[in-house]
Amino acid sequence: SEIRDSGKLPWGLLPALETPSGILSESSAILRYIGNMTYLNPNDEWSAAKIDECLDAISDMTHILTDTFRIDDIDEKIAAREALVAPGGKLSNCYDTFCDKLENSKTGWIAETEGPSIADIKLFSDCFGLVSGNYDGIDVSLLEGRDTLLDFHTRMSEIPEILSRYSDMQDDPIRWIYRPDAFSK
Repeated sequence: SEIRDSGKLPWGLLPALETPSGILSESSAILRYIGNMTYLNPNDEWSAAKIDECLDAISDMTHILTDTFRIDDIDEKIAAREALVAPGGKLSNCYDTFCDKLENSKTGWIAETEGPSIADIKLFSDCFGLVSGNYDGIDVSLLEGRDTLLDFHTRMSEIPEILSRYSDMQDDPIRWIYRPDAFSK
């Protein structure tokens, strides 16, 4: 892309957001920046800290896959990922933890905020992005028995701004998972 080739990226990587103040990179920094400009990031310090806690936990989950990206042999890569998503596997355990956090939340949101926060956006994006079919060895079976996450998906996908963006993406190979009916049986 033009911005990637320009040498202007702060860390030389995407994603990046061009703002009036300059270019911002790193997905969590972009998420926090946008969250601060919207209703998705509360002003009180405790809620902001709980949101940061959740963002870090969600990032820890996605980093579990890092070593699998270095595996060249496709069968070995699939086997490594299948071990991570099998019951008792590290990724499977993360999904269980997120289910527990949502089940025990007094508000139903991951950071116990009054409404959805940037932590919920990241959980929605990352948890369901992993089962999109774009990661060899990981599929929607990771959601089996995790009705709490599926209920969370429904609530998130029905937020008007999310619904208007993704409702027509049935055939999109990546973003279909953000549709309200993505996991309907």
